[in-house]
Amino acid sequence: YGPLKVMGRELVATFVERMAEDDVLVLPDPAYYGGTVTREVTSADIVAQIVERGRDARHVADRAEAAAALVAEARPGDRIVVMGARDDTLSVLASGMVDALAAR
Repeated sequence: YGPLKVMGRELVATFVERMAEDDVLVLPDPAYYGGTVTREVTSADIVAQIVERGRDARHVADRAEAAAALVAEARPGDRIVVMGARDDTLSVLASGMVDALAAR
């Protein structure tokens, strides 16, 4: 949540500038490991700002549900980019998505 607060404006600008017209951004809630972090800026806030600027962005709070939504919508030739910070389980998530795509 800290990076969303500190760099949210830049993150929004980057997605708006770099997303193609037919790109879709699905943004789950950040991984939360406890502590004293404040949740002043959320993924839903970032998505709302991207949508206000004309891009297709969706907030799906649960990470597994976000991955399932992407897999369900993906078509041949699409590219899915999985990224995050300080979460060493993203490779497991991405691998599961590849497996789900292969099983379709």
